[in-house]
Amino acid sequence: LAVQVVLAAAVLLGYGCQKASALSIANEQQLAAAINGTAGVTATITADIVLTKALPTILHSITIKGGCGGRKCVIDGGGKFGIFAAYGAAPECSVTIKNLLLRNAADMPAYTGKCNLHLKGVEIKNNVAGGVVVGLGASTWHIHGCLFEGNSATGVGGGFLVTSSGRGRLEKTTFKSNKATEDGGGVYIHAQPANTDGYVLDHVTFDSNTAGRSGGGMYVAGMSQAPAAKVFVSRCKFTKNVATGAEGGGLALSVLMDARICHTTIADGGNTANGGQGNDLALLDGNYDPQMSVSFCPEHPKSLSLHITNVTNPPIVRHHCVVCDLPK
Repeated sequence: LAVQVVLAAAVLLGYGCQKASALSIANEQQLAAAINGTAGVTATITADIVLTKALPTILHSITIKGGCGGRKCVIDGGGKFGIFAAYGAAPECSVTIKNLLLRNAADMPAYTGKCNLHLKGVEIKNNVAGGVVVGLGASTWHIHGCLFEGNSATGVGGGFLVTSSGRGRLEKTTFKSNKATEDGGGVYIHAQPANTDGYVLDHVTFDSNTAGRSGGGMYVAGMSQAPAAKVFVSRCKFTKNVATGAEGGGLALSVLMDARICHTTIADGGNTANGGQGNDLALLDGNYDPQMSVSFCPEHPKSLSLHITNVTNPPIVRHHCVVCDLPK
């Protein structure tokens, strides 16, 4: 019934349905019809699109990709609308977006939803209600070769916000000049113990992101009960990130988690925090049993600006390369 209501509303808005499995999309109406169409459709965008009204909600699996030759096709929110909202149930609902530029979304993020999400070769730029949000349930996410730049959020996670319990992976992606009024200027992850595979960041660059509180580049919040969420930060780079109101200019980790920071450049990168409290890294609220554990490989950088909350059961900080093997 809920699906019927959404589809009926889309028709009233002037959007129809398309049932072909491979579609060529040149305008807003065709894109909306593809979203309302059958599951498993591949929609190839062949021209730039500026939204004049909100697109229908995605309720099933779809692939949306750019086909503009040597450049990325643009889907523009027009400074008024979010772009994609996907609220089918994972894993039946899976959204793949490739080789597009999603920009100028407002009111809602460029993408928000609870479907499984795969982004490849996508640029997320200048969106004012956050770049990408993945939450509500067990949705998984895999982001490869993307750029998040100039996005902002009132709250947490200026570029990318995760609250889902599914496994997640960021690869070869850059977060640049994103802002959040609270924690996580570039990225905010609310780690969930149900995700036993962990959260993987591999070859990710955080440059010139700003948080109004902690975690200028990234903020990861764990849970207050075991098991500890695993967070892998591998071959990443943190430069010129700022936490204007609190700790952790580059990276802030809080509550119970098992974090592995491996072959990552974070010291001497010009990151800054309020009052110098962990310009590079802050370990916050770690008074749990078992304790928060943070492992460095190959070793704790000698010039690392590190802040640890003064508690009776502080985080364990160690050098331990065995833990750096990334999950598949």
